[in-house]
Amino acid sequence: MAAPGPLTVEYGGNTSCVEVLLHGGPRVVIDAGSGIRSLGDELLKSGQPVYLYLLITHSHWDHILGFPFFAPIYRRDTKIWVDGCPRGFWGLEAVFDSHQANGFFPVAFNELQAQIQPLGIITHRPLKIGEAVVEGIELNHPQGGMGFRFREKDHTFVFLTDNELDPQAPPGKQLIDYAYFAQGCDLLVHDAQYTPEEITERRGWGHSTYAEAVELALSAGARRLRLFHHDPARSDAQIRELVCQARNLVTARHGHLEVDAAREGEVIAL
Repeated sequence: MAAPGPLTVEYGGNTSCVEVLLHGGPRVVIDAGSGIRSLGDELLKSGQPVYLYLLITHSHWDHILGFPFFAPIYRRDTKIWVDGCPRGFWGLEAVFDSHQANGFFPVAFNELQAQIQPLGIITHRPLKIGEAVVEGIELNHPQGGMGFRFREKDHTFVFLTDNELDPQAPPGKQLIDYAYFAQGCDLLVHDAQYTPEEITERRGWGHSTYAEAVELALSAGARRLRLFHHDPARSDAQIRELVCQARNLVTARHGHLEVDAAREGEVIAL
């Protein structure tokens, strides 16, 4: 859930929404958590029609709840192509027609002005967006999910949130599978919701520790790691401490990896 407040002003309190700007082709947005509201407001400031690909990692509430408040969907000149996990488009419809139906929200999905088209490509083959190629991988998360690898020219970005790096977690992909998927990437964004102490009572929840995220990044030979999906109960000070602990792990391994925590509004150029 979103956790805005004085203790989260540095890293932010909104739920998952990441914008990916490519050198060629439409913009890409990953997930439609509460952060998508402010993104929509920014996009409309340009005065230009909004064309974008929306990739949904999974349809859990915190990753789709912001969609009704994404202002471009109420404009006829907006075009959105939806892909990602198989239940992603269904989840966006359900926000309007199930979760917020029967008087809880004034608009139904079929009343939206934007052109919203489901693709269903990336579960079967790579998705081509302009000059970029986007590939998917199953995540270890309850009810499933999908992570993404973006390749454009000489740059690679890998996004794996809500992913449990545990051999026993269904569908059972191992750390080595994700290391291969992220091999040599310029930037890896990975779930790091818990500490090693906290995870013992939370196995099977579909999340990882900062230590597991570091292990994956080192195994993959990633250049940069951003710890993502901060626990909503975590303060800025606590996140800073986790970053210090993660960097200490890299130093102890004599690794060459830049580690930080993802920040709301941060821009990373590859």
